Amino acid sequence: MIVSIESSLKTFKAVTFRSGLNVLLSDRTADSTDKQTRNSAGKTSLIEVVHFLLGADCEKDSLFRLDELVEHTFKGTFRIDGELLTVARTGSDPSKIFLVSGGEERKDIPRKLDKASERFYVSNVHWRVFLGHAMFGLPADERGTLFDESFTPTFRSMFSYFVRRRNSGGFISPERQAEKQQRWDWQVNLSYLFGLDWQIPFDFNKIRAREKTLEELKKAVKIGALGSVIGTVAELRPQVTIAEAKASKLRQSLEQFEVLDSYKSLSKRAGQIKTEMQALTRQSVTLNEALDLLQEALQSERPPQRSDIQQLYAAAGIELPGVALRRFDDVSSFYESVVANRRIHLEHEISDVRSRIVDVEGGLSRLDEERSNILRTLQGRGALDDFLAMQRDLADVEANAASLRERFKAAEALEGESTRLDIDRAELKRKLQEDHHVREKTLNEAILIIADAIAELYDDRAGRFVVSATENGPEFGIAIEGDRGGGIANMEIFCFDLALLQIVTKRYGGPGFLIHDSHLFDGVDERQIAGALRLGKKVCERLQQQYIVTMNSDIFNRLPADESTDLGAAVLDTRLSDHTEDGGLFGFRFG
Repeated sequence: MIVSIESSLKTFKAVTFRSGLNVLLSDRTADSTDKQTRNSAGKTSLIEVVHFLLGADCEKDSLFRLDELVEHTFKGTFRIDGELLTVARTGSDPSKIFLVSGGEERKDIPRKLDKASERFYVSNVHWRVFLGHAMFGLPADERGTLFDESFTPTFRSMFSYFVRRRNSGGFISPERQAEKQQRWDWQVNLSYLFGLDWQIPFDFNKIRAREKTLEELKKAVKIGALGSVIGTVAELRPQVTIAEAKASKLRQSLEQFEVLDSYKSLSKRAGQIKTEMQALTRQSVTLNEALDLLQEALQSERPPQRSDIQQLYAAAGIELPGVALRRFDDVSSFYESVVANRRIHLEHEISDVRSRIVDVEGGLSRLDEERSNILRTLQGRGALDDFLAMQRDLADVEANAASLRERFKAAEALEGESTRLDIDRAELKRKLQEDHHVREKTLNEAILIIADAIAELYDDRAGRFVVSATENGPEFGIAIEGDRGGGIANMEIFCFDLALLQIVTKRYGGPGFLIHDSHLFDGVDERQIAGALRLGKKVCERLQQQYIVTMNSDIFNRLPADESTDLGAAVLDTRLSDHTEDGGLFGFRFG
């Protein structure tokens, strides 16, 4: 709960708050122009001061680092965890939260003494831890717990649902308190606030991180950056198998290899024998061809038939008259002697060729035996140069096989990861569904709170709060039926935030307040604005909490009256105005 907001800036308009509904009004004068807007009065700045005092970052572009404010102290008194604490902070030294009063006995606030000012302070880091523990039940010491990891519930993220910032896009949708809030952040933090298992969306974010890496790898492969490095499982499997088999075979050959000193001479002799055997083989072929011809000639050499001699003899007597011819028997005997002599010559030739063939075949046999003996000697042995060459070959082959194996493993991992992600995502969805079933009572409570709020605001519209278990984690949605005019989307945010206040107050204690900037009611029908203020007042009075609203006075004055609720009693004594330069929260206009 907020008790008061002050500043060392003399022109700053201090604000004191009460329990229940608090309305900070900004007056608009009749002669205000579009340039002289109520927005310059500082209603939104009040929200920034609250954030500043409750642990917000203070970067170089922060409001509190401006020259006009950087040296000034902003002070707030809060009721936190049942104790009044007054703290102060400056833009010139934003890492220190000075403890003005309260908290002296608390062990969960690590106090340090500022030697320059002789005041006690707590670092902003430890201040956030304390606030997270006091308001939302986060561990007082996150060291060694899951909360010490990234992508877990944080005080600042959860607190921002109770003090939405327009400049951060806090009024775009109910489930996001900032336009740039990432999915994991609102899924994890809202699950925690609603009492669901926040570790499931925490694990969903891990899957998304794995998917992002996988998509980057797939993209790299697709564009060719890694295509030659990785490849596909189907392509690489036969390459790996063949390469490893080649390496294994070569490795075995090396294991059996012996270095032989006479290897070179024996290898040379084996080459010579091969040459000699080739020459003898050619000679053998030639001799066998000659033998075939001689045998054919021998078979054709026979004495002519007697009738053939008689015909020849008669023809000679007719054609050579007067020539003295020998007797027929003498002629026949002559022919027989010629044939006999020819056959004897051929037989001698055949015998000589056969002898030479035997010699050649014998030579071939001896050479073949010698060569076989040399080859047996050389088998598994070789010269040292050969051995070293084989070692180099093996090293190359093994390196190639190893490279292919690694590429194969990478391809398997790449392709297998996609399958594992699908399985893991489906399993997480099942766990999420189971969690929603187990915590049905918790979900039903939120559903009924929001349904009742919508019913309070609209007589003619129904609405619903839906928490879905999807393949991308939990989805939180609220919808008021009918056309989307009249600021319906803004009222969905109102119902959502008011439900969070009730649930968190009951479950964890909560911050003790809900603040809505006037921009939440932009475009909202005045009947619904009045209904929202009355509902917020009723809920916070019941819970003994605060509903703080900044609003323009002309809109507030037009709100329809209700006899049961006096909204005017909620207006704070501090009022802002756009009428003068000093009418805003800080008492001057920047720039």
